[in-house]
Amino acid sequence: MAVEPGRIRLRGVSRHFRVIHDRNLTLKETMLRRRRTTATEKWALREVDLDVEPGQAIGIIGQNGSGKSTLLKMLAGIIPPQAGTVEIGGTVASMLELGAGFHPDFTGRENVYMNAAIHGLSEREVNDRFEEIVDFAELQEFIDMPVRTYSSGMSMRLAFSISSHVHPDVLLLDEVLAVGDEAFQRKCFGRIFEFRRTGGTLVFVSHDPASVERVCDRAVLLVDGRIVDDGSTADVLATYHRRLASDGRVDEPEDQAEDEDPRVWGNREVVIRNSRLIGNDGPTDRFMAGEPLTIEMEVEAVHPVQTPIFGISINSVDGPLFFGTNTRLDELEIPGIEKGAVVRFTIPSLPLHDGRFTVQMAVVSFDESVVYHWLDRWLEFSVFPKVTGIGPVDMSGGWTVNADEGAPGAWAASVSVGDPDDEL
Repeated sequence: MAVEPGRIRLRGVSRHFRVIHDRNLTLKETMLRRRRTTATEKWALREVDLDVEPGQAIGIIGQNGSGKSTLLKMLAGIIPPQAGTVEIGGTVASMLELGAGFHPDFTGRENVYMNAAIHGLSEREVNDRFEEIVDFAELQEFIDMPVRTYSSGMSMRLAFSISSHVHPDVLLLDEVLAVGDEAFQRKCFGRIFEFRRTGGTLVFVSHDPASVERVCDRAVLLVDGRIVDDGSTADVLATYHRRLASDGRVDEPEDQAEDEDPRVWGNREVVIRNSRLIGNDGPTDRFMAGEPLTIEMEVEAVHPVQTPIFGISINSVDGPLFFGTNTRLDELEIPGIEKGAVVRFTIPSLPLHDGRFTVQMAVVSFDESVVYHWLDRWLEFSVFPKVTGIGPVDMSGGWTVNADEGAPGAWAASVSVGDPDDEL
């Protein structure tokens, strides 16, 4: 039975590679010494079962060597599994490595036609989309130059533009936005969201948690080629960070007490003992848009700690990040704490409009290599609208309407949203 377009199904997928530990031998050394090389088998993927529904966006996370890129290459059909089955419905476009699929001596124009043809487009279809592809990549002045003269960012822009304009059922992306500038990254994210709105399936690999959380509604954590967690993006990222913080690796699950909260991790040299949200009338979890909000943390140090960083972030309850900062970003120098401290972050006028939100808090070392204590989505609060409009962010403004300017019977009206005395 054919797989539905956009659906991905993996059953018992495994793949290993032979890793040679000796240095490369010259031909002379090989002929004269006849020394045998030593090698071991490295499992890249082991018995992976995975189902992705059409239209879903799934992030693949894990440390280097966990099997993320191998999994994407199998989905792209570049390498086959040694055991198990890989089924993908419909057309697949992939962007796995910079410059992959480009001929360096061909021009950008020639590579567009060649890559589009590989994805199944006819010459007429490429002609119809060519200008759109080049405009999106912002390479109008360079499209007839050899690709070997392109920078890594230019190659990435062209490759992403081709992949996103062939209208595939499944799009595979592997760390491809890391070299792009901020403006082009915004364009790429816009294109990804448009691809999702049209029902496309996305498989996305990135070491940037914010990008994974921004793009994906589901995530999978790979450890040594096995899936160890599969669920909502926020929950899987929390598991990943907690394991990293336990000993700097995620290769062995940490022993966790049944009553230990999975939202908490760190070495606890500094601990956030208490935390609360404070409004106009004291501690609360209910705020009106535009009111002040203070996030307060009471911290305790097991022993003196030099130059710690305190950080907070605010997310909606369904995942997206709205704001985050820390004392180092805000240039507040903290020499150290001996025993404890009270830390407050105050927002004078809450720019949120309506919804339910969570607060994340953390204490880390100055170089951010050590997590002392991390409370993920620890506090929750509600915001109620003060003015008209919908959505989580307050962007209230004013309307002005001038009808038939300069003509008999002309009229004008204006209103400033939020002022009860204003009338149309």
